[in-house]
Amino acid sequence: MKEFWEMWMVNKEKLETEFKRYLKLKKLKIETEKEELVKGHLEKADHNLKFVKSALELEEFNDWAIVSAYYSIYHASLALCALRGFSTKDHSATLLILIKEFYNKELTKEEIELVNDSTIEKEHILYYAESRKQRSKASYSTKVNFTKKEAEDLRLKAIKFINKAKEIVEKGS
Repeated sequence: MKEFWEMWMVNKEKLETEFKRYLKLKKLKIETEKEELVKGHLEKADHNLKFVKSALELEEFNDWAIVSAYYSIYHASLALCALRGFSTKDHSATLLILIKEFYNKELTKEEIELVNDSTIEKEHILYYAESRKQRSKASYSTKVNFTKKEAEDLRLKAIKFINKAKEIVEKGS
C-alpha cells in the first residue's frame, strides 16, 4: 500500500487538492520573510548535524542521534519551503511542498535539463520520509538501543540531503 505522500508524487490533482486543503487549514502559509527563513533553517540543520556527530561519539545516545539527524533533514526541507515562499510547522505539509515545488515538474526535456540541479529526486524525498519514521521510533518507542550504524547511516543521508538543499538555495538565490 502506498503512503499518502507517494500518491502526491503520481497524482497531481490529489496534490493540488491537498495543497489547497493545507492552506485552508493553515498547516502551511505564504511566507514573506524568505531569505531570513532559508538562512535560519539551514543554520539550524547544520547545528543539528553537529549534535549528531557529538551524540555518536558518546555511543550511548544513538536514539538521539537519529532524532537530531531527522531534524537536520527537516530544517533543510523547511529552508526549501521558504525558498518557494512557504512556511509550515506540519511535517506532512512540508513533504507536500517538497513534492509540489521540487519533484519532477512536467516540463520539456530542455526545461528539465535547465532546472535539473534545482529538482529534488525521489531518493531525496525518500530520505525525508525514512528519517521521519526513524525519528518517530527513536523519540516515542521504549527502545534505546539503536545501533551506531543506524544512526551513522541516517547522519550521512542527512548530510547528503542538506548539501542538496544548499545547492538548490544557492541556485535559487
